[in-house]
Amino acid sequence: MTTTVSLPRRPPRYSTPSPSHLQHPDLYRSQTISIFLPPRFASHDAVFYALRIPKQEGSFLLRAAESSNTYQGRVSGLIGDDDEVMCPVDCVREFKTDEEFSRILERAKETDSLVVVDFYRTSCGSCKYIEQGFAKLCKGSGDHQASVVFLKHNVVDEYDEQSEVAERLRIKAVPLFHFYRDGLLLDAFPTRDKERIIAAIQKYSKEE
Repeated sequence: MTTTVSLPRRPPRYSTPSPSHLQHPDLYRSQTISIFLPPRFASHDAVFYALRIPKQEGSFLLRAAESSNTYQGRVSGLIGDDDEVMCPVDCVREFKTDEEFSRILERAKETDSLVVVDFYRTSCGSCKYIEQGFAKLCKGSGDHQASVVFLKHNVVDEYDEQSEVAERLRIKAVPLFHFYRDGLLLDAFPTRDKERIIAAIQKYSKEE
């Protein structure tokens, strides 16, 4: 025996549509499913119920997009505005060779600029921690009259060996910061404290 049962056009409890179905009725169509109930006794026929329920086409993608937006909103809420704004790509300049480093120091002498170098290693957790703070210092350096050049150098080269710069300067610990003026090394210390870097910049900068 086959019985067709008409039920109200209402979504199942696990898929309640939002009020948007009133504005977008084309997204909500119906589909038919069959439910088989075996006979209780051998003398009874099996029963098939044909149920028609709303089908929310595209609603899964809509909910996924809303969920993604909510997640991004929560993440952005945990990050301050200052943390979201990263330094421009050409602000902290990365050099790879000793020759390139020497050219930068020579140009800095001509402009009477302080040169700050962040020596790092990609596998170093503390280096990654201070990287963003160092980039923000570079970004904010334009607000001051003193000229400061921000550099960074990976002490491990593409062959996974110590770079020529790190070898010449005998760098053993990272993150390490060097401060140069007129081609001379004024100070050097390992740190992940941005405030210590700021203090050194203020100390060695010459305000015009």
